[in-house]
Amino acid sequence: MNKIILLIFILLFSILLELFIGPGELSSEIIQLRIYRIMLGIFAGSVLAFCGNVLQGLFGNPLVEPYTLGSASGAALGASLGIVLFGYANPVFSFAGALMIGIFVFAIARVEGGLLRDRLILSGVVMSFLCSSLVMIIMITGRKELYEILYLLMGYLGVVITPQNRTMLIIIGIISIILLLYLYRYYREFDIISTGTESAIALGIDIQRFSIEIFLIVTLLVSFVVSIVGAIGFVGLVIPHISRMLFGPKYIKNLAGSLFLGSAFVLFADALARSLTFYELPTGIITSIIGVPFFIYLYRLK
Repeated sequence: MNKIILLIFILLFSILLELFIGPGELSSEIIQLRIYRIMLGIFAGSVLAFCGNVLQGLFGNPLVEPYTLGSASGAALGASLGIVLFGYANPVFSFAGALMIGIFVFAIARVEGGLLRDRLILSGVVMSFLCSSLVMIIMITGRKELYEILYLLMGYLGVVITPQNRTMLIIIGIISIILLLYLYRYYREFDIISTGTESAIALGIDIQRFSIEIFLIVTLLVSFVVSIVGAIGFVGLVIPHISRMLFGPKYIKNLAGSLFLGSAFVLFADALARSLTFYELPTGIITSIIGVPFFIYLYRLK
C-alpha cells in the first residue's frame, strides 16, 4: 500500500511540475496547453515504459527497449515520410516503418534454432543509424518540413491539439488502452518466460508464436506514440528497472508500476526541457541525457 501511495505522489508531483513550471504567466490559454502536454506525457510515458518492460522480459535482455531495438527509429522514419507526403505524421506509415525495421533486426539476430539475443541490441543500433541517415535525406529533400521532422526525431510534447486531430488522438488513445490491457493479461506468461525459455516451452507456451504476437502489438503501440509526440528515447530502458527495484520481479506488479513511473518520468523531463533554457528543448533530449549513462551502467553490469 505504501508503494502505491508513493507512486501516486510521484505522478501528482510530476503533473504539478508540468502545470506550474515554465516560462510565461499562467493564463487560461497557457494552462490549457499544459493540460494537453500532461495528457500526452502520461500517454507516451506509460506506453513506452510498459512496452520496454514487456520487451525486456520477452527477450531476456535488460538493455532492450523500443529505442535500442530500432522500432522507434523505424517509426520515426515512417512518420517523417508521412510528414513530407501528407503534411502530418501518419500512424500507418509509422507502423510500417517500425515493422520493417523490426523484421530486419530479427533477421540479423536470427540463428539456426532461434534468436541470438545478444545480437538484438547490436542489430537494433545498426538499423537505427540507417534510419537516421534516411531521415536526414528526407529532411534535406523536404526542407519546409525540416523543423517538424527535427522535433519528431527527439520527441516533443508541445503538439497543438485541434478539432482536426482531436478525433484521431482519441481513437489512438482508446486503442492503446485496450492493447495495454490485452498485454497485461499475459503477466503470468512473462513471469514464466523470465525464468527461461526451456521452462516456458515445457509448460506449453509456444515461444515463437507468442513472441511474434507481442512484438507486433508493441510495435503498433510504439508507432502510435512516435506518430504523435516523436521518438522519446530511453523511457522503456530506465523505467522498467526502477519498477522492478520497487515492486520485484513479478510482472503483475512491476508492469502496473511502469505505467505510473513512465508517465511521471516523461512529465518531469518535459518540465525540465521547458525550464532549462530560453528556448524550449525537445523532451527526448532530457530523457537521453538521463538514459545514456543508465545504459552504460547496465551494459557494464551485463
